[in-house]
Amino acid sequence: MIFQQNLYSQKEIVGKVEFYKSIDNEWNILESFPDETIENLTNRNHKIQIIQKDIITELETESNGVFIIRTELNDSIFIKVNDHSPVLNENFQFDFKEIRDTLRLRISDKKLSIYRDSIGNPEFYNKYNEQQAELDFKNGKRELLGLAVCWPTEKSIEIHKQIEAEYGINYYYIEPTREKIKIMYRYNQVMKKLIGINKNVW
Repeated sequence: MIFQQNLYSQKEIVGKVEFYKSIDNEWNILESFPDETIENLTNRNHKIQIIQKDIITELETESNGVFIIRTELNDSIFIKVNDHSPVLNENFQFDFKEIRDTLRLRISDKKLSIYRDSIGNPEFYNKYNEQQAELDFKNGKRELLGLAVCWPTEKSIEIHKQIEAEYGINYYYIEPTREKIKIMYRYNQVMKKLIGINKNVW
């Protein structure tokens, strides 16, 4: 009878690990990773650690990122995905009221994208990473990174002039490469938020 009651208090849950793009932009060069890479990141075996109360369960997903667990209905659940990896890992916590038949564990590709760009151009990354943007702002620097191209469009020139006048900032122009553009974009996103700019700056 005790065994039956324990079963009634449990629920079978299907979990699904899914990766998504941290940057999904119509300008393809800004795209963090192509669709095929995102699909490959999702459709692989992921290491899962599930903690509920004092019970720890470790398992591996199927090759499509799916796993099945039994969980207590009256306790929150903490899930670690790929805890062994510094770029593919993520933690999730669900209150027991949020637990449904399917748990979608969505992981951004941002850590992997940053790692790729940092090793592709480490000197530039160290100078213009997101943490540096926060530090620059704290130190009174109000500067956005612009793309130094031979033939800028009239529209981009006008956008820059308007932003400089409206927010009292300056643009610092850099000759772009594929790696640099992504690093510059992330730097600008942080600086935009700190300054209070809610429009396109390129």
